[in-house]
Amino acid sequence: MGKTGIRILWAEDSISDILLIKEAFRQAGLKHRLNVVNNGVEALDFLFRRARYTHALAPQLIILDLNMPKKSGREVIGEIKADSALSRIPIVVLTSSSADQNVLEGLDPKRCTYLVKPTTFEALVELAKQINSFWLSIQ
Repeated sequence: MGKTGIRILWAEDSISDILLIKEAFRQAGLKHRLNVVNNGVEALDFLFRRARYTHALAPQLIILDLNMPKKSGREVIGEIKADSALSRIPIVVLTSSSADQNVLEGLDPKRCTYLVKPTTFEALVELAKQINSFWLSIQ
């Protein structure tokens, strides 16, 4: 799939981060379809096709911020782990602390990764490239 076309569900509560993320993917030359939700409840609604997401296509990759309102990334991961279909979807966990790596325990370590959120736009573009490389490595 290279530089086009994977469906990504990105759960991020910061509107400014969402805008930066979309621009970083564009600058990195990646044309993935980013479906962005703003909290853990929306992420689960999207994944289980509930509420306004009844027609959503299942993502091929999930990117989660651990610290979200309504339901945290940890809670979302707990529900993903409990569902046999969802637990097969690769996950990238983003957080500001490297101390949260244990959140991925119980998931396939080859299909899940953990990245610390960058603090500059240039680093965010690199993060987009890292996410793309991770996707390519599991194909």
